[in-house]
Amino acid sequence: PYAQRAALDGVCVRKTKGDAAFFSFAQAVYAKQAGLTSTSADATLKAAMDAAGADPAAVAACAALPETKATVDATVKLAQDLGATQLPMIAVNGHFIALDSAPYETLKQMIAFQAGQDGITVHLQPTLSTLK
Repeated sequence: PYAQRAALDGVCVRKTKGDAAFFSFAQAVYAKQAGLTSTSADATLKAAMDAAGADPAAVAACAALPETKATVDATVKLAQDLGATQLPMIAVNGHFIALDSAPYETLKQMIAFQAGQDGITVHLQPTLSTLK
């Protein structure tokens, strides 16, 4: 129920503080999403803004603007049109995958496979879990 509000705040964090701040905000929101309740949503979102180095008053003013709502609405419509059903998702080889449903190593292999199909050689670097 707080996704719209978090999205509005996220647009404004990015607008006022840049991409790095947006990703800090988003990470803090996802990490504390259990705190998005009727009694603690304000504090949870404020803590995420603080983690991003954003001014909560400036973010609130920006989030109240009609153009901010229009930006979020357009993004939601695009996601719906593309078939995104949950967040966060990533598009790999033209298919949406929920980030929590595929291990990182599997995603790397999928991308390398598609690159090979497209004539691009990708050399996957070994990791501690793949070294023999």
